[in-house]
Amino acid sequence: MSHGKIEIVLMRQLASYLAVPILMVNRNLDLLFFNESAEPILGRRFEETGEIHRGEWTRLFQPADANGASIPREEQPLTLAIERQEPSNRRFWVTGLDGVARVIEGVAFPLETRESGLIGAAGIFWEVRERAETPSSLIPDGSGLSHSHHDVEVILLRRLADRLLMPVFVEDAEGRLLFYNPAAEPLIGCPFAQLGPVQLRDWDDAFQATDENGSRIKVEDHPLSIARLRQQPSYRRFLYQGLDGVKRRVDATAFPLVGQCNRHLGAVGIFWEGRHEDYAVGDARFAGVSGPGDDAIRRQHLLR
Repeated sequence: MSHGKIEIVLMRQLASYLAVPILMVNRNLDLLFFNESAEPILGRRFEETGEIHRGEWTRLFQPADANGASIPREEQPLTLAIERQEPSNRRFWVTGLDGVARVIEGVAFPLETRESGLIGAAGIFWEVRERAETPSSLIPDGSGLSHSHHDVEVILLRRLADRLLMPVFVEDAEGRLLFYNPAAEPLIGCPFAQLGPVQLRDWDDAFQATDENGSRIKVEDHPLSIARLRQQPSYRRFLYQGLDGVKRRVDATAFPLVGQCNRHLGAVGIFWEGRHEDYAVGDARFAGVSGPGDDAIRRQHLLR
């Protein structure tokens, strides 16, 4: 089997089950696949276009900024995900093959595995429409929720996440942390098997995420909560301390997990640790965050 083929198959299978627009490119930025939900944005069905070479599809779907200026290839989310090997997000304008101009919010993340290295990237895109700050009409009322971690979408996501080098967290429709993958264990300080599913609010109490000024971030302002409740992508940088006592700066992007028939499955969070601006224990920006001596207490809080 060629390098990365398993992950590409899993990503394509997952995309086919989700009701959110997804594109997938290889490491050369050739467009490998886009799902049915992306067809209204691109203006064509994948069966009509097939795989498209990088030069052709980037020319056809040239994104522009709010002033109408073309966004250079090196500043586009999928390119950044490949070249920096970390997630990227941006709002931009694009005209599909149907000639319709749309405002798009995009999140892209690398597909990188231990066995195959960097094999490509996936992009998740939303057409931006006006939303209220807290759109109650989009907050799931229970009628369209899925309550089982046995949903095929979640199973495929977990299989894919377990193979990726990027930390992935999944929250279910009721606000419970359903799992995180092995790549996330260094950020948390222990394997998920030791914790099991836990309510995000309890998780927040244990890790006490703060902004860069040291102010606590409310659980409803966490990217995973915003993605789940408002059904829109969210990005935020924050500081927290893992169960291993190490304090970290983390960037997080999250997007809603919507399955077939618009079932609200929860949200997916992709985290990556700051590479050049790590903060030392005792940094003033961690004011109010517990120190290493409290690790056992916080671990017991999650395990109880």
